[in-house]
Order: sequence, then C-alpha cells, then structure tokens
Amino acid sequence: MKIISNYLSQKYQNIFIFLSLAVFFYITVQHGYLVFHVFIELITVVIAFSLFTITWNSRKMLDNQYLLLVGMSALFIGVLDTLHTITYKGMNIIVSPIFYANQFWVATRFLESITLLFAFLFLKRKIRLNLDIIYIVYSIITLIIILSILYWEIFPLCFVENVGQTKFKIYCEYVIIVILVAALILLLRNKHHFEKNSFYLLAASIFFAIVSEFCFTLYISNYGFSNQLGHYSKLLTFYLIYKANIEAGFVKPTETIFNNLKISEQNYRKLSEKYELQSKNLSEQNMELEVLLKQIRKLNEKLIEKNKKLDELNATKDKFFSIIAHDLKNPFTSILGFSEILSSNQNLSCEKIQYFAKIIHTISQQTYSLLENLLNWSRMQTGSLTPHFEEIPASELLTEIMFLCEKMTENKKIQLNLLNNVKTSVFADREMIKTVLRNLVINAIKFTYPDGRILVEVFENQEFIIFSVSDTGIGIEQQHLEKLFKIESKLSKLGTSEEKGTGLGLILCKEFVEKNNGKIWCESEIGKGSKFSFSLPKKFA
Repeated sequence: MKIISNYLSQKYQNIFIFLSLAVFFYITVQHGYLVFHVFIELITVVIAFSLFTITWNSRKMLDNQYLLLVGMSALFIGVLDTLHTITYKGMNIIVSPIFYANQFWVATRFLESITLLFAFLFLKRKIRLNLDIIYIVYSIITLIIILSILYWEIFPLCFVENVGQTKFKIYCEYVIIVILVAALILLLRNKHHFEKNSFYLLAASIFFAIVSEFCFTLYISNYGFSNQLGHYSKLLTFYLIYKANIEAGFVKPTETIFNNLKISEQNYRKLSEKYELQSKNLSEQNMELEVLLKQIRKLNEKLIEKNKKLDELNATKDKFFSIIAHDLKNPFTSILGFSEILSSNQNLSCEKIQYFAKIIHTISQQTYSLLENLLNWSRMQTGSLTPHFEEIPASELLTEIMFLCEKMTENKKIQLNLLNNVKTSVFADREMIKTVLRNLVINAIKFTYPDGRILVEVFENQEFIIFSVSDTGIGIEQQHLEKLFKIESKLSKLGTSEEKGTGLGLILCKEFVEKNNGKIWCESEIGKGSKFSFSLPKKFA
C-alpha cells in the first residue's frame, strides 16, 4: 500500500478509496440491502464518533469555533444514527410496527442541518464556547428525541408499510434541504475563515447532504434504489466531513486550527507595511492634524454658541406663543364678556354699570401694558429697537414715574416715596429707562398689600448711577431669584389683589438695561418685600 501511495497523488488516492468503497457496498447490496445499510451507517457513525474524539482532545487549541461546535455535535448525531441503524426493519433488535428508523433519520438530519447553520453564529465570536453547556444542551435534545420516538411515541409517523413515506416525512426533508442551502450560503460568505481545502471539502459535504435529502423525498420502499442512492450520498457526505474536519484538523493542524491566527498575521503584515509608508510623511500629517484639530475646536465652540442661541430662540418662541395663546387671549375674553353684559342688559343700575366699566378699564390697562411690553420685546428680538443715548437728569425720570404710577398707588392705598441722592445725569435711552422703571414700580404695586410702602431711590458710586425700587410686599423665594430674568423660566404669580401678569416685564427690563450698558439684580425675603436695582453708566461706555 505504501508503494501504491508513493505513485498515486493524494487526489487520485482519495478517488481510489471512495471507488473501492462504492464497489464494496455494491457487492453487499447484492447479498441483501440490510447488510448494505448496516455497513453504510456504521461507517458514518464511526466517522461521527472519531470527529467528536478529535474535537474534544483538541478543544483547547482549536481556534475555529464553527468546527468546534460541529465536532461536539457529532457525538449526539452518531448516537441517533446508531439508533436509526438498530431500529431498521429487519434488524429485529427493537421490534415494533412503527418504523422507528425513519423517525430517527428525520430527527437526526434536523439536528445535523440546524447545527451546520447555527454554528455560524459563533464563528466570529472572541469569547470561547462553553463546552459544558453545549454538552448539556445537546444531551437534553438527544434524550427528548429518543423518548419522543421510543417511549412516549409522540413523534409523527414517517413511513407506513405498503403506502410509503408520509407527507410529514417528505415535507421535513424539504425543510432540511432549505436549512442546508442556507448553511451552504453562509459558508460561501465566510470562506475566508477556513483553510482553502477545508472550505471546499465542507462545501462539497453540505452539497451531497442536500442530494442525499432530496433522494429520501423520492423513495416508496425502504429498500428501493432512491433510498440506496441517498445512502451513497450520505456516505460521501461523511467522507468529505472526515477529510475536512478530521484529516485537515489532525494531519494538518497548523493550517486548520490556527487558520485565524494566520489571517491575523497577514493583516498585521499589511498594517506594518502601510505604517512604514505612512511614517515617512508623519511629521507633515501631524502638523495638518493639529491644524484640523484647532479648526474643529473652533467649530465646536461656534456650534455650542449657536446651540445656546438656538435654545434661547426656542425659549423666546415658546414664550411668545404662550403669551399670545393665553395671556393676551384671556383679557379680551373678559372685556368681551363684561361689555356684552353692559350692551344687552338695559336694567342695570348706575352702580353696576360703573362697576363693570371699572373692571373693563382695569383689564384694558393691563392688556395695553402687556401689548406695549410685547411690542418692545419683539422689536428687541428682531434688532429693530436700538437705544438713542442722551444725558437725562435722574430727577426727570423719577418725576415722570411718579406721574404715571400715582393713580395706581392711590387706588391700592400704597404710599410711593421718591429719594434722589444724586445730581448727575445718566447717559441712556430715555424711553427704555422709563419702561424699566415703570415695570419695576408696577410690579412693586402688584405684589404690595394695601397700606404698604414703595421707595424709589437713586444713588451713585464712582462709575454708575444706581436706581432701586423697594417694596414691603410678599417677597420672592430664594430658589426663584436666579430665574426671574430668564426667558425659559415662566415665573408669574397673582398679585395681592389678584392682578395677573406674564413674567415678560422683568425679561424686558433686563434686556433694556443691558442695551444701555448696565446691570440689573434683585434682593428679596419672603414676607418682608423685594428690592430691584439696576445700574447705568454716568457716561457712555
């Protein structure tokens, strides 16, 4: 045999071995199909057990997890194929009117095909398979198959004597073929994970497994030609599995077991060559990279700033629609309601008419103030409102505020005092500062109880003139002080006489003061009142 092997190439030697086996099995068929079947199945079982043995002993070195899972499943496929063999009609080991062998065939081929497909899930995983869990899972599946066929007898019939295969058996064969085709497609897509010869042998083994299953969809008798041809294909399938898994994994371990290592080495060489080429221009690339990084930082800063502005614009938009939808709509609803009462009811007394007219007048004043603030605020947002600076005596501003707010303080019986400690003029926009003072005084009136006091005071330091509006009202919680001048924070309370507001006035004050190069702030204590102050430069900054 050694002399012949020396003269025959490996390729022709494999063909010679298979043809010799084919002739041998043809001779056994002539002496009885049962003998042929036993020999075919025993060889495939031996191959399955050998594959498991090789896989188990090389499990710590085997790098390809696809081959690892397929090799582990071979033990259980071999056990089921053994039961298929000994339950075959004519063996007289397990006697029953049910054709157990056909049932074991379907169950085993399902387990085999699903394993070939499922194994691809673990092909690229870096974490190694837990063989103990795999062994337990396959043991449970195998035990369930055996019990369902031999003990519980709940497995569907696959063959009926004098009738042939059941529809269940035929459909199962087609499903198995579909699974094998899917496994073959995945093998073709992942061919780079296998040594070249192993890949072709595995592909060929799956192909002949498909041929075998197709043959088993055609036979009527368990001893017919189609059944015989299917077993030949099965023999060829297991022979190719032997060549791909046992011989390639045992005789040529460095090519199969460490195939992924070889791929990694090749990739590393390519990366090294690429790195050597790039290192020549590394200094220039580093300089370009630094420039790009600086540009990216600047772009990020601009992006952050734009996002901040966008948030502010969104808050402005939300605030605007909130005012339009609620705060501006409600006053008109009240005015329309009270005016309808006046126009439709002719029997109202003079006192009632005066009462309703006073309510309408009050609501109209509040609405006008809101519209004025809203108009100024919207003009500020669009940039159409710009300050016109001039020198303004502080006393003039106080006199005008006293005139505008005197009626309101009288109606609420609040004492309004003015204290001017400066003779210097401020350099600011007159109408903007009047709006700021008016809003602050109106807010103070709103949140001060009847018989309370409000003090408007002006004093100076080296650079600024400071205006402050103090009241003896309800005060503001400390956690709300920082939110008073932010557009996104809607802080609006009812006044001491149920006066309504929008929270827009303080936002407008802040923007007007900052437009005039000043700052605004607030000090407050619950139950004792609040003090709003803002500074303006003595001269244009």
